[in-house]
Amino acid sequence: MPTHPERLNDPENKASSLDPPPLRTVLLTGASGVLGTALLPYLRHHHVIALTHRRPPSPCGEVVSGDVTRPRLGLDLASYRRLCERTDAVVHAAGMVAFGSGRASMHTVNVEGAGRVARFAADAGVPLIHVSTAYVARYREILAAGGNRAERAGNSPADYVASKMAGEEAVAAAGGKVTVVRPSIIIGDSVTGEIAEPQGLHTFAQQVLRNRLPFVPSDPASYVDFVPQDVVARAIVSLLDDDAHPAEYWLSGGAHALTCDRLVQVIVEEAADAGITVRPLRVLAPDVVERLVRPAFFDVVPEWAQTRLDRLLDMSSVLFNEDPLPSSIADVPGLGPTTGPQANEDAWRASVRRLITDRLGTRASA
Repeated sequence: MPTHPERLNDPENKASSLDPPPLRTVLLTGASGVLGTALLPYLRHHHVIALTHRRPPSPCGEVVSGDVTRPRLGLDLASYRRLCERTDAVVHAAGMVAFGSGRASMHTVNVEGAGRVARFAADAGVPLIHVSTAYVARYREILAAGGNRAERAGNSPADYVASKMAGEEAVAAAGGKVTVVRPSIIIGDSVTGEIAEPQGLHTFAQQVLRNRLPFVPSDPASYVDFVPQDVVARAIVSLLDDDAHPAEYWLSGGAHALTCDRLVQVIVEEAADAGITVRPLRVLAPDVVERLVRPAFFDVVPEWAQTRLDRLLDMSSVLFNEDPLPSSIADVPGLGPTTGPQANEDAWRASVRRLITDRLGTRASA
């Protein structure tokens, strides 16, 4: 039986804590998103005000209708001032993560929105925890790997990462007490695999499960970095409760990340347990695809097949890393042990099992 990482700071244990942190009023953006949904249970010892634009979040303390991309967060002056007076801390988890959203939309949300939230925190005189991405460390590599095929595939990892880099600059320009957290790819809960909405790595796994990938564009030994949503949520809340000084935290598997080969093998193993047959996948280096596959076959395959390959190559430029991402997750105060080769593999198995059950209509064995 696989083992699971110890679940320190579990929301179910908050009520029994002998020394709970003081109650604060926390403004949370992106409460209805993947990370925001995961954060809410861990913030129950605080009063949460969820700033929402479209989708209402899961039940939380209070909801305020606003828009991070508009001046004063979309509020009238009186409401903005009242919110400033009431807020003790801000967690900015809202962001545009879909590569196909377009450069303009990503800039509006990830840059302008981040700057406006940071200005609110500065106006209120309260600390801000800003959620960025660990892939700001790989912007040049993503470009070099071809992660800017927006003109062909309609999506661009390079544009997304560029918007997150610019968002960090906008946050810094606003001043104030800012802690930046940079998670890698977020997957489901480390034990249950549950997630509000599948992410890019889930899409990759689903394509493997459905035998829709002709090959994997990667080196078998490359790293695939991810972090479970509950680990990111616990890290953010630990930093919030600890009143962490302004700093930067890389929330990633780092040297403990799975290799591409092992990541795919776990999918195949869990598929077999669920009675799903997955064809063996060849691994081809992306430069081989560009030099040999594209010139040889692209003039005879339909446009939809070309687009699918471009999107696969775009995704591979982010998913598969030759070198480990930076990681400082062990430095988060009070978080405890969260990562390691076995813990990461167990978390990935949980996500694949959940994906098989929820998306493919098959019940995988535990």
